[in-house]
Amino acid sequence: MTPESFSERLRIAQKLVSVKQHVAQAITDEFFLIHPEWAVRYGERGRQFCTADACFHVDFLAGAIEAGSPEAFADYSRWTARMLGARGINAHTLEENLAQLEKHLSEALLPSEFEAILNFLKLGRVACMEPEPASDGQLSGDSLGLITQIFLAAILSGQRQAALNIVEEALRTGHTHLDIYVDVFAESLHRVGELWELNKISVAQEHMATSITQYAIATIYPRLAPAAIHRGSMVVTGVSGELHQIGANLVADAMESNGWVVRFLGTNLPHSSVLATVEEASADVLCISTTITANLPLVAELVRTVRSKLGAGSPKIVLGGSAYRLASQFAKDLGAAGAFTDLRRALAMLCA
Repeated sequence: MTPESFSERLRIAQKLVSVKQHVAQAITDEFFLIHPEWAVRYGERGRQFCTADACFHVDFLAGAIEAGSPEAFADYSRWTARMLGARGINAHTLEENLAQLEKHLSEALLPSEFEAILNFLKLGRVACMEPEPASDGQLSGDSLGLITQIFLAAILSGQRQAALNIVEEALRTGHTHLDIYVDVFAESLHRVGELWELNKISVAQEHMATSITQYAIATIYPRLAPAAIHRGSMVVTGVSGELHQIGANLVADAMESNGWVVRFLGTNLPHSSVLATVEEASADVLCISTTITANLPLVAELVRTVRSKLGAGSPKIVLGGSAYRLASQFAKDLGAAGAFTDLRRALAMLCA
């Protein structure tokens, strides 16, 4: 990473978002001019998808810039290459799009701004062409491995009662709620995401699996024993545009069972609503869940809004979710108390 300050990275990320639509349209026009066969094959719908994909590239690039993590953009490029490859679009097409992105951003940004992001773009282009590592497609082989595999099969086939029976059996045989949250629910949904990415399941199956898992979480919640200790008040949420909420749901439930008074807002809320709840609850901690790097600029915006409004009365900020796997520096730059990527680490951080 080039040694830009956090404020400078924020400024460049905002600049990228401001030129996103213009750059995405330029990429689409150029790509369809070079490849007229795509217009024949996909028509206007293909142009729309191409523009939308280019916008995603810029969004994720902006998030990686803000996080100060070139590897975060490389990871996004690998994921995109896998996802497109499973749908019959080879990695060379993505690499070509990223080359076009580099070209058009060089024209849209100042030389110093472009220099600051060039390494991110180059790593992304290299990463999308890397061979896919071999995988046996198996879930972890820990003590809950078999239960997890059966639960995964149930949620993918729409068998809600079977999924609930599996959870009941796991509880009956002595597995803790935390074990089920982390090793069954989170692990299964991670695998569901991989299967969708590889085009092995439909969007309908992915939504069905998620919905059944949410139902299973709701059946466990009433059984969580209240803690004897009172740790304070906490608001758990996700920024506007964050569409994944199961991880935040698991965190909220686990924190409540460990002594926190929790207001769980779900995700994809206007920042004004989050701020109002933080004020109303006199929250000691604001936990912000983020699953994708592209949403990091909105996390910074929410934190600035809370601190600007509440000043010295601002809550401690804690960040959680898969977006921070490759963006740990972002939490430090933002002045957050910490960032975690799984529930057990969250409990160690907030309930030690």
